[in-house]
Amino acid sequence: MKNRVVNVAVVALLTGLALPSMASAAEALCESKATDIRQQLEHAQSQGNQQRVEGLQRALDAIESNCTNESVLNEATDEVKASLAEVQERQADFEEALSDGDEDDIQKRRVKLEEATQELEMHTQELNALQSQITN
Repeated sequence: MKNRVVNVAVVALLTGLALPSMASAAEALCESKATDIRQQLEHAQSQGNQQRVEGLQRALDAIESNCTNESVLNEATDEVKASLAEVQERQADFEEALSDGDEDDIQKRRVKLEEATQELEMHTQELNALQSQITN
């Protein structure tokens, strides 16, 4: 039952929300990502971690040249979809364990399902936060 509620909520989230026009909106999500990368870059430089500095610089360059609000939202949406698929798979595994009746297997599958559900909730919250950043 809980799985169906989660599925319905995610599907509604993914299909029911109209995203604002990306062409006219400032790329606030990209700027937020770039700010995070710059902070990590400063830390890596202060630590003398040249390999990390180079990787972060490439990431920052990619954000500055290719990032759009739409691409950030698409990535977050893909994470939600992947998490939803994981929950569905874990639900099927759990139901199979229930039908087999092995209490140890049932408990293991229940834990895996709960972990997948928490991950789905986290990704859904992240997507909601991103969407609210560009609509406010």
